[in-house]
Amino acid sequence: MKTHPSKNPHKILQAYQQNLQQVVGLSPKTCRDRFRDVRRFLEAVHVRRIGDLADLASVDLVGYLTARSADYEPASLRNVASAVRDFLRFAQQRGWLKQSLEWAVPKIACGAHHDLPFYLSGPQLETLLASWDRRTAEGRRDRAIGLCLARLGLRAGEVAGLLLEDIHWRAATLRIRHSKNGSPAQLPLLSEVGQAVAAYLSAGRPACPHRQIFLFPQPARPMDSKAVSQVIQRALRRCGIEAPRPGAHLLRHTLASHLVQNGASLKEIADLLRHRDLNSASVYAHVDLPCLRPLAQPWPTEAAL
Repeated sequence: MKTHPSKNPHKILQAYQQNLQQVVGLSPKTCRDRFRDVRRFLEAVHVRRIGDLADLASVDLVGYLTARSADYEPASLRNVASAVRDFLRFAQQRGWLKQSLEWAVPKIACGAHHDLPFYLSGPQLETLLASWDRRTAEGRRDRAIGLCLARLGLRAGEVAGLLLEDIHWRAATLRIRHSKNGSPAQLPLLSEVGQAVAAYLSAGRPACPHRQIFLFPQPARPMDSKAVSQVIQRALRRCGIEAPRPGAHLLRHTLASHLVQNGASLKEIADLLRHRDLNSASVYAHVDLPCLRPLAQPWPTEAAL
């Protein structure tokens, strides 16, 4: 007698992983993160307590996230809740649940500082970009990485994944093969960025069979997204710039924040950052100081009080 899929954790995870990779179209990293969170959820709730996914109840969801709150910061716990909610939606579509439970997953409260993008001021950004020593191979590499992040709004994984053939020098374009939204993209190769990358390729990048642009020098091997973020973290420390979440994404936030403050629309920001959903760019409305300033009420005078 075959076990129904809703009673077999391995088959559940296998089907969910296939859905993430082939249907949802998320980036490999996002797929791994969601799969990890759902696996932990099933291990804690399904296997040990209910035995059959069809017996899952709202109290199990609240209990699980309450228990996880001791291990996660609010922003991270919100990602876990989102993964569980997405999985429950998938399980409902497969007919594994007796009732729809995605709305029973509690929303995780986060302070405003978790939602507002932190970004560098104009002088801070220019100080950071000028901090790399262009006389050294490492300095040329790191400056090229910084400009890809700061001028093009690339993600760390996208920078690490750039191949030599992704740059079309005559057309001045750069191809993103693996974006977070699952779709390839083509961006204009700004002169400043192109010159920095060319300087590294001509005098800095070690000769090797690897096709990735950015490499560790000895032994020559491709950099990953963590290494790209560490380039920015080291530069921030060197410049004495403090940030709540230092790393490559800080420069992406900085680019978007500066553009919206200079009149770019949220649609333009979403297109530049390659967001599938316009709402993903709506957070930058909170840093649109020129538009927000007229909305501020004057501070009451003593006479008015």
